[in-house]
Amino acid sequence: MQWAGTTECLIELLASEKPDIQKECVALVLMYSLTEHGRALLLRNLDQTKLLERLMGYMHHQDLIAANAVGIMANLAAEKKFRVQFRPNFATAVMPHFITLLRNLSSANRAVLPQCISTVSNMAGDEGIRKQLADSEECWEACLVAMDGYLSSSKDSQHRDIAIALLGLMLNLSLERNTVIQGQAVNITARCVTLLCCMDGDIITKTTRLLSHILPQSNEAVDEAVKAGTVKKMFKFLKAGGQVTVRYAVMTLAVCTKQSRQASEELVKLDKKFCTLVKLQSVEDELIVGNAVLCLSQCMDVPGAATALLNSDIVKILLKHAGGDARKTTVQQNAAIALGKLCTAEPRHLSQLRQLHGLEILNSCMKHIK
Repeated sequence: MQWAGTTECLIELLASEKPDIQKECVALVLMYSLTEHGRALLLRNLDQTKLLERLMGYMHHQDLIAANAVGIMANLAAEKKFRVQFRPNFATAVMPHFITLLRNLSSANRAVLPQCISTVSNMAGDEGIRKQLADSEECWEACLVAMDGYLSSSKDSQHRDIAIALLGLMLNLSLERNTVIQGQAVNITARCVTLLCCMDGDIITKTTRLLSHILPQSNEAVDEAVKAGTVKKMFKFLKAGGQVTVRYAVMTLAVCTKQSRQASEELVKLDKKFCTLVKLQSVEDELIVGNAVLCLSQCMDVPGAATALLNSDIVKILLKHAGGDARKTTVQQNAAIALGKLCTAEPRHLSQLRQLHGLEILNSCMKHIK
């Protein structure tokens, strides 16, 4: 690997038109990529841009060479040095090939596509690479084309694995906030709404999480989600989903009820006497608690909502959160605001608040938060 001319020759041989030469060269590079020392030699001696370009080209092969090529990519992408080293050339060397791949999944090797997509997603763990992908209109459009391919597919295990990997990539990219995502938010939301109708738990959880990332970036996307019945679906997940799904479902509802009066009204009708939202305020996950309190607070603008909570323990529960029982100040703030809106909407709650010395507790708590 360190002999003069060897690395240039190897890169050229990877582009050979003879299948046997391609196969042996890829197998050789794969062998090097399996060990830390081997990866160090590859990073030090090979032109990474040309190497990745060659490897991406193998994704359309229907044999072992595609599996070996994606294995090399995955092994190298796990190295921080590789991601940092490749950052300046990513937009020109990898992104065009990857976008073309996403747009033409039907002609690619479906067996290796999930790992290929996951590898690019892992590379996006580097902030610089993630920003390049997230800022690309073409990348988001290609993701949507690929997702449409899944939605119109037979939903077999290979297609499912591709969808899971694709959602993982979109989740990673949606950590960014930019005008491109804002512009695509309605289209992304439309696909998410369709995906929520499937019966696959992993897809539902990732889709719900993606919605919780995308909706805060676009009011239009919130309106699209609410019109499509997302509030009812999210509420169903609150009652029957696992903890991770519940976490992102209540986050999504918090965004919807903040932006949309229709969402708040729907939630009030679905959650009779707020039994579900109140129950969520006793779980250990403070992300769930904080967003459940936020949903409740935003529903207090709906006429009659606060009255439905009379003769309940809601004042005591909210006061407990606001008074410092919660570790996160956001939970305290949300609880204090919810109490204020509750008592404003239904003054009869104020008498219970006074009996519990709530005004003094709230005053002390708000000073502490400030």
